Amino acid sequence: MKNKSKPVPFTFRVLVSLLSLFPFLTCSAQSYTLKIKRGDYWLGGGLGIQGSVAPMGQYIGTSASLSAKGGYFVADKLSVGITVTGGYSIVDKKDKGVYNRGISFLMGPLVNYHIPISRNFFLEPIICATWGPVSVKSMVSASPEQYVKVKGHAFCEIGGIGPFFEVIPQKAEFGVQLLVAVLQQSTTVYGSNGEAIPGSKVWDNKTGPAMNVEFRLHF
Repeated sequence: MKNKSKPVPFTFRVLVSLLSLFPFLTCSAQSYTLKIKRGDYWLGGGLGIQGSVAPMGQYIGTSASLSAKGGYFVADKLSVGITVTGGYSIVDKKDKGVYNRGISFLMGPLVNYHIPISRNFFLEPIICATWGPVSVKSMVSASPEQYVKVKGHAFCEIGGIGPFFEVIPQKAEFGVQLLVAVLQQSTTVYGSNGEAIPGSKVWDNKTGPAMNVEFRLHF
């Protein structure tokens, strides 16, 4: 009997890649004053933008998200925490019979590392995994206009890195993270009577770039 190998989770691959860099990170600048020592913690929030694909059509749209995050430094420069993200996506091609409005609410754990480059400049790799409900209003007919509700759940793995600058000495930083997001979602179409339409459940997978602009306070 042959053993079937399972694909390595995206976040695990990213974590292994980041760990391979750690020997080089110990040579980073050590003159920083930002509170990123063991026992410190941070709270922050950000705005994210990424491309999105309509669940019922191959039209690219725009997805924006607001997130709240926090972390505790379990070691110098290394924090673990949680992220909560609310997303809103739009695909508007009514002339082609495609119109979607999507809302999501995802949350999950994160791991973040600070690499001091200078006294107030850092590179920060991050990985996180979030899960939660999604809801989409989708057009099924343009003439006359008819819509259905698409509901389900999404699981998203995110990994990336970006530059951050200390903007308030010892207390706050601001930066941008360039990310790769792997989204897996399961959705079901519901009719106007609120009941699920048989055979309408769809499993969908998407991978694409994303960007977050974030502000963080350190304590």
